[in-house]
Amino acid sequence: MKFVGKNAVVYGAGVSGLSAYQLLREKGAKAIIYDDNPDADKATDSMSVVNAADIIVLSPGVDGRKDFLLDAKLENKLVIGELELASECCAAEQIAITGTNGKTTTTMLIDRILRRAGKSSYAVGNIGTPFSAIADKLDATEIAVIEASSFQLESSIKFSPDTAVILNIKPDHLERHGSLEKYAAAKANIFLNQGEQDFVVYNADDGIIADLVPKMVARKVPFSTSRPVKGGAYVSSGFICFDGKPILSLEETDMKGAEIENILAAVCVCMTHGVSVYNIAAGIMEFERPKYRRQYLGSINEIKVYNDSKSTNVSACISACNGIEGDCVLILGGAKRNEDFDSLFNSLTDNIKAITVSGENSSEILKSAKNAGFESITEYADIKSALRGAYDIAKENGYINILFSPSSKSYDKFSSYEMRGKHFDACFNALRLEV
Repeated sequence: MKFVGKNAVVYGAGVSGLSAYQLLREKGAKAIIYDDNPDADKATDSMSVVNAADIIVLSPGVDGRKDFLLDAKLENKLVIGELELASECCAAEQIAITGTNGKTTTTMLIDRILRRAGKSSYAVGNIGTPFSAIADKLDATEIAVIEASSFQLESSIKFSPDTAVILNIKPDHLERHGSLEKYAAAKANIFLNQGEQDFVVYNADDGIIADLVPKMVARKVPFSTSRPVKGGAYVSSGFICFDGKPILSLEETDMKGAEIENILAAVCVCMTHGVSVYNIAAGIMEFERPKYRRQYLGSINEIKVYNDSKSTNVSACISACNGIEGDCVLILGGAKRNEDFDSLFNSLTDNIKAITVSGENSSEILKSAKNAGFESITEYADIKSALRGAYDIAKENGYINILFSPSSKSYDKFSSYEMRGKHFDACFNALRLEV
């Protein structure tokens, strides 16, 4: 892809957009940032710059279905996402990871193992550091481990990582994609342009992914938590195995439930990259869970408290609940995004003894609880009071865990799950001093 002398517009002045803008300028393009907000840093809101563009690069948060973007495509202008721009400018090997849940953990785990094995690996993308920020600074001896969201993949035209990983597909972001089918189609863009020499690592237990397998051209490397799979990773007799070879015991890691899928996917990637069993096992055992992913904060009068603010959908909450051992009070609630809370209550583990709830979607959660016959649920005004209520319930009944796993987006009161997570940390610290 040639950029020298081209008129390029980056739509979106966020971190990824600013990185894409800088990359385009370094590649010789005449780059401008466009943003709907006229006060955005370095950006213009003048549609004339879009009309004059040869190339339009979309930041991840931009909906590519806007009329003027569709018109641009009809005019044969190149409209791509920041992910694809970075990929085109990167000489390094590319490993891309997507899925509804577990992307960040799996990306970090693969990067950790590769680094332990002495490889020059860099975790980028939706994980925090934009891929475009370092894409042209990596050479062919290095590896970019890329967390790729559906927002990034939906605008993909030719994105083709050397290794694609697809963890799971559950209902999420349907307000953006319109349907589960379109959401799955966006995820599938991670492997559709791969060649026969590439690898695609996929969850053999996921029914939606199973329907996509016939479209996979790359060398297929499956993983499963339920059965042995040929040429892939699985659990057998309490051990993580790869194609008949034991890697490590499940007892040597604190990852539970659906988090085992993250380990299996990482094992598949690293085994196909020639990493030794020793380095894979050691990397997994040394791995520290990312912040706000079932993160253990500490205890208050022997009641353990976990912060799982990253739980922004029902399936993530179910996974977190599966990872808690012992009786637990669950804290739910956040922004209204049409989550299927009926499925949450139908899937709750037996150790969830009570629930406290706050947030914009409290009434929806209470309705689903009533439909399921779950009576031990109480509504509170905010997260702070919901935590205090959970503590009082746990103390009174002898429950040993409190899990903050909202099962909802954060946008009712917070700009991100990280900000919500920090707020819960503050509430925890305040409660510990109070009681």
